[in-house]
Amino acid sequence: MAEVSKVRGLIKFVVWGAIVAALTIYFWMEYYNGNMAKQYYYKAKSAGWAINSETFKDATKEKPAVLQIGSFESINGLQAVPVKKGDRLPGNTNGVIEKKIVDEGKRVTLAGDTLKVTVPSQIKESKGFKFRDTFKHKGIETDPWGGLWSVAFILSIGFALGMMAEGFTDMCGYKLQKIKHYEGAH
Repeated sequence: MAEVSKVRGLIKFVVWGAIVAALTIYFWMEYYNGNMAKQYYYKAKSAGWAINSETFKDATKEKPAVLQIGSFESINGLQAVPVKKGDRLPGNTNGVIEKKIVDEGKRVTLAGDTLKVTVPSQIKESKGFKFRDTFKHKGIETDPWGGLWSVAFILSIGFALGMMAEGFTDMCGYKLQKIKHYEGAH
């Protein structure tokens, strides 16, 4: 059997290492420019107001958070954007306050062009478990292609890392022998 060339292994290691580095840089760029978040916070599942729940998590009944309603491209601070079912969500959105919650008037009330949030989170119980119910991740629909993109990215980086590891073993001169499996009696 011919011996694996160490130079060829070095070239394989360097090429696949560069591919891994490029994929990693692409992943971090997608994360930092917000495209990955846009895949999760994609569309409104129901009619209501798109919000960023992090901006009013400290609101209380004594000191409510007042959100300005408007058509903003991106939610910055105490802002809310009216959305209908199926509308694309603006930037920095992480939840939707549904119309039925505002109509109840227990947690959020509508006053002109403002939403007054008095109870941003509450403890609820379901099936014997207590949990904190917030507006974060509520009323949103994810991009159906986002899951496929994630799986394809993980498979591609896994394949590239495997090929890089194979190049490393070839570069070091290791040749892994496959195990012979015998069928029948030993």
